[in-house]
Amino acid sequence: MTDMLFEIHRGLGYVAFVVVLVASVMAFNRAKNGQEFSDGMPKAAVILLDIQVLVGVVFYVLGEGWEAEPVVALVHPLVNVAAVGLAHAGLGRARREQMALDAHRTVGRALAVAMVLLLVGIGLVSTN
Repeated sequence: MTDMLFEIHRGLGYVAFVVVLVASVMAFNRAKNGQEFSDGMPKAAVILLDIQVLVGVVFYVLGEGWEAEPVVALVHPLVNVAAVGLAHAGLGRARREQMALDAHRTVGRALAVAMVLLLVGIGLVSTN
């Protein structure tokens, strides 16, 4: 069971990275084009990140992840939870913005930084 959870978590991590990348690029393009704010794609990216974290937590508990190397056991989860928290904060703040341009830029920046954190988290595990 833990092997299957690991494969799901790993595969979903790459999918989440691509979706966050697309959502970030779309947000910046919508800001550039002056379009009305819509949280559809950023919301989908955040939901996918939430599912990814949930699968990771289940794998961590069932696979006894705390016994892994410290980078995998501590740093990987912390970096990725920070990425999800940042994505949530950016989306929440964007929803409260008065101007669509500011909303798109806010969520675009938050997702871009979250994407970098996801790359760091993925890189930490793949090098071990």
